[in-house]
Amino acid sequence: MISGALRRIAVMGALLAVVGTATTVAAVSATGASQPPQRQIAVTALSGFKVVLTITRGSGQPPMGTVTAAGYRRAGTHWQLISTKRIGKANGWFWYSTETCSLNTTQLKGAAPTRAVDSITVRLLITPALGCSLPISKRWKP
Repeated sequence: MISGALRRIAVMGALLAVVGTATTVAAVSATGASQPPQRQIAVTALSGFKVVLTITRGSGQPPMGTVTAAGYRRAGTHWQLISTKRIGKANGWFWYSTETCSLNTTQLKGAAPTRAVDSITVRLLITPALGCSLPISKRWKP
């Protein structure tokens, strides 16, 4: 009686393992396992301008990454990507320690649309021992 119950538990465990593996493989295929890992490190938004800072892991040792700022402009009820801008050098930030020390966003509206300028000034953590970077500024024009 006990061996029959143990056999059923073992079979159920094996089935769950197979289903779990198949689900994981399907999820990895759907998301594109060939893309490098990314993580969002900051988001800020004003009434008509939004910025998302993301670090993308590069290859090599120590693990380094590239930080990008994606600028968005409000278009009705959703956000429309203006462009992305690299913050610092490519693979110039430590993957594990890079965080946002400060992020200031400015949205200036001029009399004409060509005078409108959206900008950010960001300082990123280099390492806990070294502290934060110098301010880095980026601008987006319509």
